[in-house]
Amino acid sequence: MNYQSGAFLLFSAGVILLYYLAGRRLQKYVLLLANLAFFLIAGPKYIPFILTTMLASFFAGILIGRIYEKEAAELAQCQDKSEKKTIRANSKKRAKKILLGGLIITVGLLAVCKYSGFVVENINAISARFGLGQIGTFRMILPLGISFYTFMAVGYVLDVYWKRFKAEKNFILFAVFISYFPHVVQGPIDRYAAFKPQIENGTPFSCKNLTCGAQLVIWGFFKKLVIADRLGIFVDSVYDQWTEYTGVIFVLAAVVYALQIYADFSGCIDIVSGVSEMMGIKLAQNFNHPYFAKNIAEFWRRWHMSLTSWFKDYIYFPVSTSRLVKKAKKRTKENRGVKAEQLVGTSIPIAVVWLLTGLWHGATWGYIVWGVYYGVLMILSNAFSDFFAKLTVKLRINQDLFSWKLFQMGRTFVLTCIGRIIFRAETLRKAGDIFARIFQGFQPGNLMGDNFTSYGLDVYNILLAVFAVFVLWVVDMMQERFCIRDALAKEHLVFRWIVIILGVLSVLIFGMYGPSYDAASFIYGQF
Repeated sequence: MNYQSGAFLLFSAGVILLYYLAGRRLQKYVLLLANLAFFLIAGPKYIPFILTTMLASFFAGILIGRIYEKEAAELAQCQDKSEKKTIRANSKKRAKKILLGGLIITVGLLAVCKYSGFVVENINAISARFGLGQIGTFRMILPLGISFYTFMAVGYVLDVYWKRFKAEKNFILFAVFISYFPHVVQGPIDRYAAFKPQIENGTPFSCKNLTCGAQLVIWGFFKKLVIADRLGIFVDSVYDQWTEYTGVIFVLAAVVYALQIYADFSGCIDIVSGVSEMMGIKLAQNFNHPYFAKNIAEFWRRWHMSLTSWFKDYIYFPVSTSRLVKKAKKRTKENRGVKAEQLVGTSIPIAVVWLLTGLWHGATWGYIVWGVYYGVLMILSNAFSDFFAKLTVKLRINQDLFSWKLFQMGRTFVLTCIGRIIFRAETLRKAGDIFARIFQGFQPGNLMGDNFTSYGLDVYNILLAVFAVFVLWVVDMMQERFCIRDALAKEHLVFRWIVIILGVLSVLIFGMYGPSYDAASFIYGQF
């Protein structure tokens, strides 16, 4: 059941109706049944995987919570400081064993399902070079949403282990969180501490929630069906027949793909966030106009924000405070000085984060290199930050000027477009060949005249795509300054309905769908 399908809209409408008819006390049960129905429709084969993750993380939290409860009771009866220290150390040791057990099951399941084939293929490739035997290949099911709900489950267990909040004892609430149908397939990656209060006691019926949520859904469909799927025709045409092209067409394809994936992914998040908001449940923010970012670090604070935040809290900080990094920093300080120590202290966790980020997106060398690319950019940015700051002062650049900020945004966008080529190409060899072909026959004239309509879109759809992207840019600019939905709520009822009707008609008239067209699945649905 694709999020952009009519079936999903009908399913969501039915869930919302039952959700409010059931009353606040029973709403969590309605959501649990809706989540189960969603997975049954998607395929019963996916249920054992999410159920395993759900049970492993829930009971790991319960057992860790009991250890800490016992620790608290013992500490209350203890007066000796050294004995208290021993009690805490023993509790931490027992809790860590439970944590590792839970992580082995949840992360291990993700690793086996998503990466076992990749590992076997590479082992066989190495074995073949040395004339050794081959391991039998097998194809694992890639469970629906496993990359997303695994991270939510792991984040929960780690938060309990780190005593950020107490273990959840109500399995229904936890099960709703892990399997919640709006966020389970493509995110955002929510945190249990923020999600639980919104479902624990239910939510009262609210016309505002319904209206604001519906507006967000319409906007999401506009981005997906009017912009992303239309731009996708051009991008697919270029990448499917890449051996026939050279030069500037690949530059344009990289730019168009950057717009496509933004409209596609953020459109999906808007749809599911709107559906969830109609039930009074707000999902984590996942986008904040990333193409207005002035550097790569800011870009990733604005793009896929829930994933970036997850890696920061659960990978970056633990790695940066690990014994390995502390030892490396100490040795570097002794040999190279304080600045080198600081660079090492940030570079190692950045390298780990971006290697894992690449792997999270998929089990291919292309995604790994894509992650390494951003990791290198981040490390170089930190290494040369002082140099560029001094250079800016020396060149007397006024950093408050709009022209300078525009240059920074353009530079960042170009760097992300380079990454998009690696990301979009199916293989590293294809990506490398495309980079080489960019500099072969670089003739802008190939985009003029009849040539431009040979890439899947006619003049009408090209002009419509340009106009739709312009609308997206204007809306993003406005959202940088104020909340459009809040401003719209203050307008006259007639004006509000005119805007809503125009939005619906835009999707119905200009959306890419119909008997001869199958709406493309959301790009991030494959991860």
